[in-house]
Amino acid sequence: MSETTPPAIPPFRNQEEEPSSSELARFKAFIFIQILFLGASPLAGGFNFKVWSMLDTALLILSLGLSALAFVLESRQGRRLVFRTAAFLYVLGVIDMAFNILRSGVVGWKGFN
Repeated sequence: MSETTPPAIPPFRNQEEEPSSSELARFKAFIFIQILFLGASPLAGGFNFKVWSMLDTALLILSLGLSALAFVLESRQGRRLVFRTAAFLYVLGVIDMAFNILRSGVVGWKGFN
């Protein structure tokens, strides 16, 4: 009688992966860029206390908060999803900021007279 061996079980693949140093560097650089643009937001009329002009500030703050989540998430897929969502919100905020600057050049901000 021959003895059969059971099929080899593949090793458990850990879904929780620590972020690499280059990934952390990208997150930190992205957060730094977001903070710079958030600082420039008042120059674009971001704190003009009107809904449309505050939209870019709200988008940038939301993007910054989402980016901070990337440091505490354990799965690589979760970090990528959060990073991509934050980047999308950041781009929307910068586009809105550019639109506010273009609009302020044409009609001017009421309240800075």
